[in-house]
Amino acid sequence: MFLKRLEIIGFKSFAERVGIDFVPGVTAVVGPNGSGKSNVTDAIRWVLGEQSAKSLRGSKMEDVIFAGSDSRKPLNFAEVTLILDNSKGLFPLDYSEISVSRRVFRSGESAYLLNGQQCRLKDINDIFMDSGVGKEAFSIISQGRVDEILNSKPEDRRSIFDEAAGVLKYKTRKRKAEHKLFETEDNLDRVLDILKELDTRIGPLQKNAEAAEKHLALSEQMRVADVQLLNFDAFQLKNEIIGKLAELEKLQTQKDGLDNTVRKVEDEVGETKRSLSEKDQLLDVLQKQLVDLSAAAEKWEGRRLLSLEQQRNAEQHLERITNELSSAQAENEETVKKLEATKEKLQKILAESQLTKKEMDEISQVLKRSVSETEKEIEELKSSYIERLNEEATIRNDVKHIEERLQGEKLSTDRIVQQTALLQERRRQLEEEREVRHSKFHSLNERIETFAQRYKTAVEALRSTEQDLTEQQQLMQTALNKQHEMQGRLRALRSLESEFSGFYSGVKEILVARKAGKLSGIDGAVAELVSVAPPYAKAIEIALGGAMQHIITETEQDARKAIAYLKSKNAGRATFLPRDVMKPRTLPEASLHIAKQHSEYIGTADSLVSTADAYRVIAANLLGNTIVAKTLAGASAIAKSIGYKYRIVSLDGDVVNAGGSLTGGGVKGQSSVFSRKAELESLQAHLQKMSKSIEIGTEKISNTKMKVAQQMHDSDSLQKELESLQQEKMTVENRLRETMMEIRTVDSEIATSEIGMKGAETVGSELSAKRQQFIQKHQMVKNELERLQTEIAQLERLASDRRSEEASLLARNSELRERAAVLREQLTFHQTSVADMENNLADIQRKIDRLTEEQQFLLGKGKGNDYTPEEIESQIEESASAKKSLTSKVDEERAIRARLAERLLEKEDSLKKLRAESDRLIAMLNDLHVVLSRLEVKYESVTSRLLDEYGLFPDMESIRENFDAEEIRLQVNRLKDELEALGAINPSSIQEFKEVSERHQFLTEQRSDLLEAKKTLTEAMSEMDREMESRFSTTFHAVKSRFHVVFKEMFGGGDADLILTEPENLLETGVEIVARPPGKKLQSLSLLSGGERALTAIALLFSIIEVRPVPFVILDEVEAALDEANVIRYSKYLKKFSENTQFIVITHRKGTMEGADVLYGITMQESGVSKLISVKLSEVPVEAMS
Repeated sequence: MFLKRLEIIGFKSFAERVGIDFVPGVTAVVGPNGSGKSNVTDAIRWVLGEQSAKSLRGSKMEDVIFAGSDSRKPLNFAEVTLILDNSKGLFPLDYSEISVSRRVFRSGESAYLLNGQQCRLKDINDIFMDSGVGKEAFSIISQGRVDEILNSKPEDRRSIFDEAAGVLKYKTRKRKAEHKLFETEDNLDRVLDILKELDTRIGPLQKNAEAAEKHLALSEQMRVADVQLLNFDAFQLKNEIIGKLAELEKLQTQKDGLDNTVRKVEDEVGETKRSLSEKDQLLDVLQKQLVDLSAAAEKWEGRRLLSLEQQRNAEQHLERITNELSSAQAENEETVKKLEATKEKLQKILAESQLTKKEMDEISQVLKRSVSETEKEIEELKSSYIERLNEEATIRNDVKHIEERLQGEKLSTDRIVQQTALLQERRRQLEEEREVRHSKFHSLNERIETFAQRYKTAVEALRSTEQDLTEQQQLMQTALNKQHEMQGRLRALRSLESEFSGFYSGVKEILVARKAGKLSGIDGAVAELVSVAPPYAKAIEIALGGAMQHIITETEQDARKAIAYLKSKNAGRATFLPRDVMKPRTLPEASLHIAKQHSEYIGTADSLVSTADAYRVIAANLLGNTIVAKTLAGASAIAKSIGYKYRIVSLDGDVVNAGGSLTGGGVKGQSSVFSRKAELESLQAHLQKMSKSIEIGTEKISNTKMKVAQQMHDSDSLQKELESLQQEKMTVENRLRETMMEIRTVDSEIATSEIGMKGAETVGSELSAKRQQFIQKHQMVKNELERLQTEIAQLERLASDRRSEEASLLARNSELRERAAVLREQLTFHQTSVADMENNLADIQRKIDRLTEEQQFLLGKGKGNDYTPEEIESQIEESASAKKSLTSKVDEERAIRARLAERLLEKEDSLKKLRAESDRLIAMLNDLHVVLSRLEVKYESVTSRLLDEYGLFPDMESIRENFDAEEIRLQVNRLKDELEALGAINPSSIQEFKEVSERHQFLTEQRSDLLEAKKTLTEAMSEMDREMESRFSTTFHAVKSRFHVVFKEMFGGGDADLILTEPENLLETGVEIVARPPGKKLQSLSLLSGGERALTAIALLFSIIEVRPVPFVILDEVEAALDEANVIRYSKYLKKFSENTQFIVITHRKGTMEGADVLYGITMQESGVSKLISVKLSEVPVEAMS
């Protein structure tokens, strides 16, 4: 591996793109001080990741961008590219050539690129770690770096040996392992803390869980006993409610008759009140009209008096204003005439004053140019004339000298033109070759893009299809799970149905006996034989209640047989409905008609169920007198309208009972035979649909799998073709790069020729320009001489004329001054007069305007009166007549109203007596309602407890004749005592104990895993420490041994040594360097001379390279302090090690240059801009070198 090429653009003094091709061996970069040769070292260090602007001799990173010069603008970015040969695989990349680039923009943005792909600085550092190559490695050493190595602390100096020993990667890994160990220990601490806290909780939780389980068992026993008591209480209360309802119906009939009479009388009272109200409104209107007529009469009388007074005042005022206006207009005309005369006289004075001033100015200008000044100007012009004669002679000599130089520059330009033509022909040939390869490269690019797009589309299509397949499989699995779940539920429901689950024990016994053929004439339970649509299911369930489990029989005889069977088996009780004796129940037509008028009315309960004709009478018996409404509010409204005589059920299951009590609320966990039957039908329908959907989905998944297989085959084919094209593109790209490099070389040579030609052309242009300037200047001087001659003659004539004119002009100027003073006084007087007259005229005009306005107002005011005195008198008489007629009408209407008020009092007295009787009946009804409500509240409380706490309806048939309620109550009290003895329990403790136990087990396992991870990390760090100690020790002793030998060879004697500051601590020890040049004692480096120190550092460098060869080394003027003899030794060592290591040296020492294989010269022909010149010394003839 070696450094192949360095490309720089915009970095420091390299304003233009520069390419330096390095060869195996020694490459020297030379140039005068300040030419920018050390910028090459800075560029390499920078591209390898240097982050310190100070190390690059700047204050901030943007300082590395070319800052501009006298003739060039600053650039906006800098870029450096390093190309390395990796044919031996030194770097962990599968490329034979590696390109590392770094860019920075003046905006602060920056980027790293690896083989043209953007990457991180960390990626660059990882590649070069322990390779001996890097910004901090010993492969890049400048003169300042030499001092840093020698002057640094022993602990800092060991970094060179770490790099040589290859332990940096182990140190990096150890730091990562230490970080992981810290995280592991931190996690372990947290796990131990949590386990400690769980240990304190798990014991009490176990006790709480056991207590909770015992509490649940006792609670279940108490629930069974409590249900029996509640059923008994419901049975007792129901019988009391039936008796009270009969009393309520009788009283309600009496009250209904009285209410009809009250309504009739109320209607008559209402009609009388409406008539009385209409009379009141009419009287209000008439009274208002009467008030309006009185106001109108008063208004017309006022107008008559006001009209007479206004007429007298207006005539007097108008006469006075007319006289004043005539006087003001006459005064205004006189003032205008005076003003015009004064202004005319003022204009004449102004004209004469301006003529006088103009003549005085002309005389002043003439007098300013006196005869003596004119003579002085003539002398100055003659001096200038002599100077221009001398200048003309000098210019003629300069033109001749420039023409001789132009001839020499033309010969130089012709030679450069011939050389440039040859180079351009070679470049044309290379450009043709580049175009061919570039065209092929672009063609391949287009094909790659096409195939890449096709491949991307194919992959996206494959992913999309795979996603579709996954979604289809997930949907299929969900459907299968749902199908299995529904099938399980269907089997469970069928099992419940076959076992008559949900029926009371007595009912179940009869149904089982019927199924076994032990009883005949049994049709079935009501819930089995009646069906209902889902919207009405809840309402019908509530309406039926326990009647859902009544058993329908063919005859009464069949019912008695069934009852005897239950008694013989002691198997409970049941209610039977014999079809031959059951009668339907219906609502009275009047009540039904009233109910139907409500929008919330749905129908009677029996009309909403479906059953066979044979059972229609049974349905009417159970549900015929029950109404179904939409909501509880609607049910209440219907119940009120029919006098609370019948039960009304809402769709939500709320009930308005006969008598007005309300039953309602939520039901927890209710499941009836009705709902089970509906669920069975729904499940069977859903399963049929789902089976068909699963069949379609299975076929769809099969098709999608086939599509995935085809798309995978297509994408694999495209990928192989794409890889083949990319390989071909890489080959073409490498060849294109070689051609481009050769073109750049030719371009560099052409640029050098062009620079030379431009230089010659510039010189020629400058000389031609100067020659032209001198010729123009010569002509200008000649023109100036002619002008000076003309001006001198004119001034001499002017001086003679002025001497004769001067006396007469002085006399005329005196006369004009006197006249000007007189005109100024007249002008001031007349200007003041004009101003006074203009002010006086403005005052007069304002007075005229005011008087005119008053005159117009008075004239208009006289015309504004719309009514004549005769019209006003006529209106007054009409108002009086209308007022008299309206007063008579008001009196008649008041008499009619008095008769209506008397009739109203009679009707209200009769109504009061009827309402008193109604109130007595209402009080009796209310008392009965209160009693009934209390019973219903108690009954509702009992049924609600059954429903809310246990999800059951009252089962009154289950009450045995010998039921001992007191014994059951004693049992409930005993169970309550046992539950109280347990105290407060936490029902969730059972689940909590299970969760805490599982978490404790999980954390215990996690603790074991963390302890194992800690052990593994500790062992790995120990192993890395041993490896670093071994590598450092081996490398240090090898370098130490070679340092003895190399130092003697470099110095021609003497001795040197490397000493560890802490030999027992190889991981942290520093390294001391001691040296004894020939003829001196062994001493510290700080006591050596500059040259001795530099040679010692160089000897150490060569010792390290001999022990640990590196791909390349950059040395920046490290031998600057050596004398010539030591430079020769240094150069020989470079040659010796260049067989295995590539050296790039920045130097200005002759001995180093002679040992180089290639020389690159850095020059600064243009201020602030570095240029590159290269020479391969192997191609230079020996004679030329000597």
